[in-house]
Amino acid sequence: MLKILGFGGALVLSVCATNLNDSESIGLSSELSKPTNIEPSSNKNNSTDQGSSDQSQSLETDTLSPTEPPSEVPLTLEEELAIIQTPIDIDPLSEDAWTSLPIIPAGISDRMLKLFKMGKKMGRDPRQFAVVGDCHSSPVFFLKNFDDPPPNPRYNLGKQYQYLQETIDYYKGSFNTGVGARNGQNVTSVLSAFWADPERCEPSEGPLACELRIKNPAFAFISLEKNWWGTKEEYTTYLETIINYTIGEGIIPILGTKAHNLEGEHFINHAVVEVARRYEIPLWNFWASVQDVPRGGLEEDLEHLSLNLKTYYDFSDPQNFDNGWALRNLTGLMILDFMRKSLINEIGLGHQMVFMLERWIVNS
Repeated sequence: MLKILGFGGALVLSVCATNLNDSESIGLSSELSKPTNIEPSSNKNNSTDQGSSDQSQSLETDTLSPTEPPSEVPLTLEEELAIIQTPIDIDPLSEDAWTSLPIIPAGISDRMLKLFKMGKKMGRDPRQFAVVGDCHSSPVFFLKNFDDPPPNPRYNLGKQYQYLQETIDYYKGSFNTGVGARNGQNVTSVLSAFWADPERCEPSEGPLACELRIKNPAFAFISLEKNWWGTKEEYTTYLETIINYTIGEGIIPILGTKAHNLEGEHFINHAVVEVARRYEIPLWNFWASVQDVPRGGLEEDLEHLSLNLKTYYDFSDPQNFDNGWALRNLTGLMILDFMRKSLINEIGLGHQMVFMLERWIVNS
């Protein structure tokens, strides 16, 4: 059934809630130091041996000529980040081509591997991820049960998805925390201190900056799909601001498509896909995962994800995949598994050995 292979003028403060009354650019650039031009020294004191002087001066000129290319100067961390913040020039996909993109990416780009390495130098934690979004990313429903301790966690992977347990163990403690996702947020509000948690965030921080500081993650889900009545161009501008800030912090952004089409013509999904392509960042095509579910994984209002409280964390029976939340949590976990395995060589053997020892202690 699943195809899993592969403020401005539009600030909207409407509340995004489920039918269950859910409780809830930086352009870093640093100019390279200009190489000092070294002029050849003149020999004015040895007038008796002009030939020798000319030869010496000629050798000096050949060696230190200001026209010679300077030796390569290593880029600073800020300069390397600025390169990654620069989108590539790429033709957009045809109108409906995004619908056939895989739910889980086939691989991770060299650009993001480089960003991960820079994030390590900045002290980012490879076992932490952040979530920035609206009600469809709120920890009230999204991924939170995966932090349940044994022996009776409120999730069931079944046999088919048991391989995901290692990923759950790896990111334990990161599923049910965070301040970056809440009802009503959109691409402008996550940049505003008005929307931040006053008890956990600094006065100048919006939800995005606050979440990234508190979690100190290696990567971040960014899924801002609702509460937007502006244009595609405005949405894209704000989304790129979010992406550039995240990259500037040494953190890999993960963009996701959405199930609904409130804005019409799926222009938000179009924008999300094109930004992901131009910055070469991972794309989670969630929309594709719910196309075989009644109403495309939505409630009758065609806005909120459908929910079955008894089965939305039970993946042992394919019949349980009849609601949008079950597939959002399963495919969200699959994205985490993809990221962990894609970055495993960069994380390092020592780090992996510590993790495996932790698993052995817990399971023994």
